[in-house]
Amino acid sequence: MLDDGLARSKKWFDSYIVSNPRCRAAQRGVDPTTKILKRSIRMCASPFSRSVGVHLVLLTLGAMWTSAACAQYSVKPQDDRVDILHEETLLTSYRFRSGSKPVLWPIIGPDQQRMTRSYPLDPSVEGEAHDHPHHRGLWMTFGDIDGGDWWGEGPGRGVVLHRRVTEATADGKTAHVTAEHQWVKPRGEGEEPLPCLKETCRYTFSGDAEERVIDCEYLWSIDGPHDTVTFGDTKEGMFAIRVPETMRGDRPGGELLNSEGDRGGDVWGKSAKWVDYSGPTVKEGEAIYGIAILVHPESFRAAGLWHARTYGLFAHNAFGIKDFLPGRTKTESGQREAPHPGGYVLKAGDSLAFKYRVVLHRGRWGIESGNDHWNQFAKTAMALR
Repeated sequence: MLDDGLARSKKWFDSYIVSNPRCRAAQRGVDPTTKILKRSIRMCASPFSRSVGVHLVLLTLGAMWTSAACAQYSVKPQDDRVDILHEETLLTSYRFRSGSKPVLWPIIGPDQQRMTRSYPLDPSVEGEAHDHPHHRGLWMTFGDIDGGDWWGEGPGRGVVLHRRVTEATADGKTAHVTAEHQWVKPRGEGEEPLPCLKETCRYTFSGDAEERVIDCEYLWSIDGPHDTVTFGDTKEGMFAIRVPETMRGDRPGGELLNSEGDRGGDVWGKSAKWVDYSGPTVKEGEAIYGIAILVHPESFRAAGLWHARTYGLFAHNAFGIKDFLPGRTKTESGQREAPHPGGYVLKAGDSLAFKYRVVLHRGRWGIESGNDHWNQFAKTAMALR
């Protein structure tokens, strides 16, 4: 009788969970904990109390499974940003009013560890270098477009304007934010800024408490009265993160590793499929966490060079060559010919698509684990083309 009742209870419980449309994870099939059910049923002395007890246990477990399955990713639009939440705690915010460009900041990794420098958006954190105020969170800019500078900030510099959010959705397992930007160049007093590029960016958030993943896609095309737009040959760019001060490669415990086996300062100026930047996230912390950037093989000039510095700048550059070659160390990877010429001319009607994956993880990556992640990412189709 007990086994028959347990079977009927399991059937009812599975039906309850699978019929809940909010729980995608439940639709893969949920096995209620048989051991817990048996113990709970045996505690009920009479047939009536047994029935009531079983259903109370099932309702409780159902609520627990529903919460566990659904409490994953969600989005929360605000006046100046879109918050992305994982299990109701902040993963990051897409901030479209943060100065000269939209950014993702702060970025929170496993165990609620902050994975980006706080300055300049929060200058109150002790021990942080107050250099390079344009290094904040995660961003995408470049230092030479038709002679204008979008990498630095200040008078006469280019600005990336947020125009609108076209998507801010979540299905539990993932969250998506898509927005449109306009890169503009300041002109004379009283004149409207000159449009240069139209950018569509798309962020996809996934992963779990062990490892969080942010896929970052950008699609560029010409905006304004231009037949062409010229990207210069400079190291100042482009897809970038400023890591926490405690993770810096020139601090105790800080380390860089790329897919070619280069480490530390040897990573700078080289071509690689991925780079992992790891170290402690708190001062004198023993636990190690890492930020990995992977370049999708379909991304424009995926073989671009890395502007990854031991002082905390972590960037991939698809256009710069000349600034890197004289200063990079002569490792085996550094002996190779430059993978492409410096700079690029974009023509009206054409577009450039970039795709990167950011992985926030515990510990350090080795070559094998990095390559496994990259091979998986390489099979992921680009949404923006």
